[in-house]
Amino acid sequence: MKVLVAEDDPTLREEVAELLRSGGHEVTTAADGDEAARRIEKEAFDLALVDWNMPGKTGREVLKLAREVRPRTAVIVMTGYGNVDTAVEAMRSGAKDFLQKPFDVDSLEKTIKSIRQELAAGRKTVTDEVATRQRKPPSDHVETATMNAAFLHSKHGLLMASKVRAGEKTGDEDLLVATLTIIQDFMRISFPMLEGKKLRSISQGDLTLVTETGKYLFLTAVIRGDETPGLRAEMRAVLDPFEQKNRALLEDWNGVMEGPTGADSALERLLARKR
Repeated sequence: MKVLVAEDDPTLREEVAELLRSGGHEVTTAADGDEAARRIEKEAFDLALVDWNMPGKTGREVLKLAREVRPRTAVIVMTGYGNVDTAVEAMRSGAKDFLQKPFDVDSLEKTIKSIRQELAAGRKTVTDEVATRQRKPPSDHVETATMNAAFLHSKHGLLMASKVRAGEKTGDEDLLVATLTIIQDFMRISFPMLEGKKLRSISQGDLTLVTETGKYLFLTAVIRGDETPGLRAEMRAVLDPFEQKNRALLEDWNGVMEGPTGADSALERLLARKR
């Protein structure tokens, strides 16, 4: 793929560029938002990795430009701030995904693999598959729940990590946007009224957000179908060991310093569980 990496941190910019080149991609770099905008106006890219906070044009402005002049370019936003607001704004503005810095190699590679597969298969195939799933008549009784996404977020609204089941991110982008919006709005409006109470679940259309509360974090799963008796046990089996492993860091985590280890893999294990 032809990839643009727009990042003002020279060390991170070159590390990401070299990683992509080692994977066989053709890479162009930009040191700030103005240079990124010039590159996008001049040539077409399959993928653009754009820092949300850059000198010159911001990541928001570069993303807007890409949507206008290069609508076929997939844009991944890179941000060092784990606030839910940033993720919501990026996804609503047309970003294909977002990566919270510092991100690990596996997260970047999996995201790029997903976009590469979409480019190869074509958008029509993905859309047809989603439409087929949506046309299936509902069962009279749903014995299991399908977990479509999972999020780790602090009790102050800071997003630590997110994972969306393969196929949902490309063919059903509204799932991630809607989920982030619900979490954002719920934290702003409802949390002050929940003091002393325990948050369990909220619904949005045919989606249900099921939340387990830890000492430091919330683990929220997005499901379709009925909540099963074992669902919360599965979530607890992921949340408790993760918090225990990262206890020292989580006590003072504010979304800016280096994130706890193993967040992505913990969510991957949860999504992979059979239910």
